[in-house]
Amino acid sequence: MNRDIWIEDVFRPLAVGGMIGCIALSLVHLIQLFFPSWNGTFLVVSCVAVALEANYSYRLVRSQRLSGLDRLRFGLVEIAVILISLRAASYIGDPWSAVLQDIRAWPQDPLRVFDLEVMYAFLLALLSWSVSTQTTSDLERIGEPPVRDKYYVPPVRSLVNRFFWGGAMLLWTAGLTRVGISSLINLSRPPVPGIILNVLIYFVLGLLVLGQIRFTQLSLRWHKASLEVPQALAGRWIRYTLVLLTLAGLVAFLLPTAYTLPLLDVAAIVVQALLYAFNVIFQLVLFGFLLLLTPLARLFGGDIRTPAPDPGPPPELRPPTPNGSTPAWFEILRAVVFWAFAFGVAWYIVRSYLRDRPELMASLKQLRLVRSLRRLVRAFWRQVNRLLGAARERIPQQLTLLRKRRMGVRPIESKERARFFSLRGLSRRQRMLYYYLSILRRAARRGYPRSQSQTPYEYDTDLGPSIPQARAELNRLTEAFVEMRYSTHEVDEERERSVRADWKTIRAAVRSLSRPMGSDEEEVDTERRVTSD
Repeated sequence: MNRDIWIEDVFRPLAVGGMIGCIALSLVHLIQLFFPSWNGTFLVVSCVAVALEANYSYRLVRSQRLSGLDRLRFGLVEIAVILISLRAASYIGDPWSAVLQDIRAWPQDPLRVFDLEVMYAFLLALLSWSVSTQTTSDLERIGEPPVRDKYYVPPVRSLVNRFFWGGAMLLWTAGLTRVGISSLINLSRPPVPGIILNVLIYFVLGLLVLGQIRFTQLSLRWHKASLEVPQALAGRWIRYTLVLLTLAGLVAFLLPTAYTLPLLDVAAIVVQALLYAFNVIFQLVLFGFLLLLTPLARLFGGDIRTPAPDPGPPPELRPPTPNGSTPAWFEILRAVVFWAFAFGVAWYIVRSYLRDRPELMASLKQLRLVRSLRRLVRAFWRQVNRLLGAARERIPQQLTLLRKRRMGVRPIESKERARFFSLRGLSRRQRMLYYYLSILRRAARRGYPRSQSQTPYEYDTDLGPSIPQARAELNRLTEAFVEMRYSTHEVDEERERSVRADWKTIRAAVRSLSRPMGSDEEEVDTERRVTSD
């Protein structure tokens, strides 16, 4: 597989060095709370430079295949050079006379060789050197076969853990620096002004590196599968990652980060808005009903007063605003969007976690509370789907009738629709077919639907154990349905009467089955519309 020199030799070292520099900058800001005169630029630049040097030295050791004492000697010399370089760099910006005077004083006071600032910079540099070396080692090990060792940690997991631990330390130091020690001790909630730029840069660089790690994993997988990977794909991967991070940043900036309404307050406002909307709809419906009754009342000499709809004042929107300049509705909208986004993210994380652990998901499904909640949710969605299906069927029909009435066309089938369905108007064969099909509809409402791939005999096998008191009658009804469906001979009155008796027995047995929520009204309506003798 071809190496992408720009990614491995330029982008990754600079990204790792920049992330280490962001952490060093937050530590420098924290130290300057106690020692304001310390040179923060010197400390940050030292950490970044040492991180870049650690990447180069690790690759040099790998290329020269150093091991044992040679590698130890190389490391000790490298650390000594870092210490001397930091001591020399600490004199940058000082007058040459002051530098010579300090050097001449070294024999009389050897401790002046390494003052507190240089030693602290050296400790930060050593930490940066160690982190950069480990990170470079993990990046080089991506794609290698795992080692059979109980202490072995995959390189990708090590990189991700290091990234998030570094981010946690960065957020802690940056937040402590911005808020202040005194405010933290007083347990107040002071505002955090502005954007913490080094935190933003750290996470942007870290996510870019993680994206490149994912790309490396996929490239190795494609290479093993003998798939050709275009050379321009690496650059496109970075560009698309930047676009994704930009979009995520825009969403983060649009969401509220201070003085967000609590969840219960947002829920209360939403409930109040829904109740107000229902009240408005009720007032409008009542007003229209009274308008329709007014001509009828006047026909009989009475009168009905039709007051104007008065739903009352809308709910007051008084969220806590920081400066009073932001509109109340905008604050509430931001809070609603924030909590909806937060719940969406939490739901996605929990769902992904359980989906990756099927054994845990199976254990949770066996809990009685979870099973009861699932049944309630399924019944609720069945009811919602039934209402939506009825609306999808009836709304176009009503619109068509309304359009015809406006055009002066009288619907011919309106009287036929109002009539009750009567079995007397059917032939014996049609009635016997109806008996079986009506049992299918009743059983489906009770939660025992017949799938499209099932034959009547297969459905008989599935439904029969649920109604043992009518098992024989169901078998005979199924036989009669198949006979009437696929034969042409005449049916006598005695056979039709026997099938009808079986149908009544099965219908009573199906009624005793447990039924889902909302199916009673539909069945009662069906019973009223079907008349038979």
